[in-house]
Amino acid sequence: MISRAILILVLLILAVPATVRACTCSQESPGRCPGLQASDVVFLGTVTAVEDIAYAAPKSSDSAADSAAPAPPVDIIAARLTRYHFRVNERFAGPGAPEDTPEIDIFSGGDDGDCGYRFKANEQYVVFTHQGTEGRLFATICSGTRPVSEARALLPQLRAMRNGQRVASVFGVLRRADPPFLSLPDDPDDPIANVSLKLRSRDDRFETSTDANGIYSFYDVHAGQYSFTAHLPPRTELTQKSLTGGLPPFKIPNGACYEYDVVALPTGHIRGSVVGANGKPLALASVEIYRAGAYDESKPGLWGFQGALGVFDFDHIGPGEYVIVFNRQNRMDPNSPFPRTFYPGLRDASDAEPIKVKDGQQLLKVNIQVKDGYPTRPLRVQLKWEGKRPPGSVTVMARADTGENPAAQKIVDGIYQFTLLESANYTISAWEDLTPQRAATHANTDCAIPARIDSDPAAVSGSDDSAKAITLTFPVPSCSEAPQ
Repeated sequence: MISRAILILVLLILAVPATVRACTCSQESPGRCPGLQASDVVFLGTVTAVEDIAYAAPKSSDSAADSAAPAPPVDIIAARLTRYHFRVNERFAGPGAPEDTPEIDIFSGGDDGDCGYRFKANEQYVVFTHQGTEGRLFATICSGTRPVSEARALLPQLRAMRNGQRVASVFGVLRRADPPFLSLPDDPDDPIANVSLKLRSRDDRFETSTDANGIYSFYDVHAGQYSFTAHLPPRTELTQKSLTGGLPPFKIPNGACYEYDVVALPTGHIRGSVVGANGKPLALASVEIYRAGAYDESKPGLWGFQGALGVFDFDHIGPGEYVIVFNRQNRMDPNSPFPRTFYPGLRDASDAEPIKVKDGQQLLKVNIQVKDGYPTRPLRVQLKWEGKRPPGSVTVMARADTGENPAAQKIVDGIYQFTLLESANYTISAWEDLTPQRAATHANTDCAIPARIDSDPAAVSGSDDSAKAITLTFPVPSCSEAPQ
């Protein structure tokens, strides 16, 4: 299928606090276009019915039964799927023509978990599917499936591929936009018509223009590294919403068909620091920016981070008025131990001072003064090993019974420091992930070394100022007989 229309599905296992399955999609780089295969099912269709169904699914097992023994009973678990019934308006790949199979069922949920696509009744979509269990066809958020309104650039290429015609090497839509979370109410991203676009490499030049819907296409682009430029309105920059700065160069292979939507973002910029009572920037600080009047402590804004450089940056800010807040969720965080504060240093959102940005303006000293910090104290942690230290990588952690966990600061090898809230209690622990082969050689033995060793944990009260330092000791790695 079209490169980047199908994205890689990644399942992340998170513990917050229980094990939860979440889903993210990675964007593919420009690639070759293998075409729509006979086994693919891709179509344009309208959802005519939505039904939640339950089914019995076999529970997975980590143990394999002996092939000579009778098959063990299979555990059955209850699972849920959503079935979407589509009227097929146009088919791009798959057996038959629309008139032969005018309707089709697509499923979501089950093993797809949070990655399942949620269709809406009576709306039209371009649907990319994959084969699931029992012959069902599934759609996920990473498959390229989308509402038809977001497929204006894709549809001509799907039709060309189906009909064996020439397909664009690079295509997409150019829109005017604002960064995420900063769009004005009821202000959709508008396609920009009749704009000149250029792809340039060391050896080649290609030029095209957007049509009335902001759609562009480059054909017969040779392999190479290209820069992408556009003749845009003043004080805008060709980029993507997820980027700071402009578009980086990208490599295109021969035979590519790469969907690459781009936006024209404003060039305004806000830079500042979250500053403590001592006049110095905090080592770590989380800040968010909102359009004035749009702040809601329960909803995220455009996020920025202040780290070792002592500054935060917000790029591509359009003209208007904005509010910036430090520590929106008002967390008790020992890494930046101050309560929620609005620019320029106020605790209440109603008192926040709006920051006025003109078109393309650069504001570089937008500082937030924080005060009334939570009481903290330092704790030094020293690591020791019984016998020789085996080779491996060490992790040191402090888990809080209230508030956020502090970050470990490495002083030198084997010595770390935490900042603790005086109002919390902590469990300090450490472990070393070993390299078994190197560890066995280090110990001058042929036995099997474990993959990890743990120190005994230590309980520390943040209010106990007498406990200024602790020592965590690793035992000698246990050693079992090496496999023959």
